[in-house]
Amino acid sequence: GKTTLINCMLALLNPDKGEISFWGSHDLVHVKQRIGVVMEEDGFLRDVSVEKNLKIVCLLKNASFEEVPVLLEKLSLLDHRKKMVKKLSQGMRKRLAIACSLVGNPDLLIWDEPYNGLDPTGFQFMRNLIQELKVQGKTILISTHLLDEVKRTTTKVALMHEGKIKEVLLVSEVSSKHGTMDEFYMSHVPELR
Repeated sequence: GKTTLINCMLALLNPDKGEISFWGSHDLVHVKQRIGVVMEEDGFLRDVSVEKNLKIVCLLKNASFEEVPVLLEKLSLLDHRKKMVKKLSQGMRKRLAIACSLVGNPDLLIWDEPYNGLDPTGFQFMRNLIQELKVQGKTILISTHLLDEVKRTTTKVALMHEGKIKEVLLVSEVSSKHGTMDEFYMSHVPELR
């Protein structure tokens, strides 16, 4: 459900019904420069360096190569810039994916399972980065099963089950309405009640 919704948002799939628009436009071509994406499975060229993969994204988004060293530094990838992607750990590939999503300074970030492959240091790094991006006014849509991370890093949560959004709440409302994030989740999953 969650990944399918993201694929529909990115026009990789057509929705069965309804429509998707960004900033009043139904044409993703006109708004794609304002969106940064991390998919659960990355699409990197494995035999190409970290730096060159990032430059390719710059070309695709008509962004300046001047962003590359800044993003490499921001995501702690500067020491890995010449390394082939196939030699990176899963956590480092995830950092590269996040760097790619930030190319062009997008307004909206759509991250599908951004915590996969991260060690505890990576989790803390992500928390700090998300807070920094929120301060900059970025909107970040995160698809994840990690409810503790949702509680720690987000302001609003939408619970999706069987392809339908069941409830949308401010994270601060979850405890008064449901108790814990787990109870919030279980209240919408009949087989767990």
